[in-house]
Amino acid sequence: MVRVLGIKITDRIKEAGLVQKALSQHGSVVSTRLGFHELNDELCSREGFMVIHLAGQADDCEELVAKLRNIEGLFVKEMIFSHGLSDASTDCEGTTVLGIMVPRREELGPAVQALLTTYGCVIRTRLGVNEVYFGEPAGLIILELAGDRSQYASLERSLREIEEIAIGRICFPA
Repeated sequence: MVRVLGIKITDRIKEAGLVQKALSQHGSVVSTRLGFHELNDELCSREGFMVIHLAGQADDCEELVAKLRNIEGLFVKEMIFSHGLSDASTDCEGTTVLGIMVPRREELGPAVQALLTTYGCVIRTRLGVNEVYFGEPAGLIILELAGDRSQYASLERSLREIEEIAIGRICFPA
């Protein structure tokens, strides 16, 4: 099983220190961590997002998730890749994070890469992680999507046409 957390921090100034403390205390189960927020010449958003790839003992992972869920001002959601396709709803009005588990990445990876290039205009953030999925080398790809929501659904439909790809989604309210 592969487990990915998505975290929406509603006020980075108030909650980021508490999140950092929890992640530091449970660093042994955090395999990969990605954080992002809106930033430009006129804005530094107080709202932030994190994607955490968990690896380690299930009890330790559960303890971290429970700590994070107890921090006021956080939305904590999960993607769990165990086997096969997810059938989560494609309806999402807020920030969308898509997870793609690519087994047999040397064979299936080029087709996935071609699709991601085709839909590159809706991919704001991308993270790739080497993973082991059912004892075989695999790739875990995490995408933050932005832009035309009809393209999100089109991307996901196209990915589902590639057999064996597992897809997860995390939606955060706007």
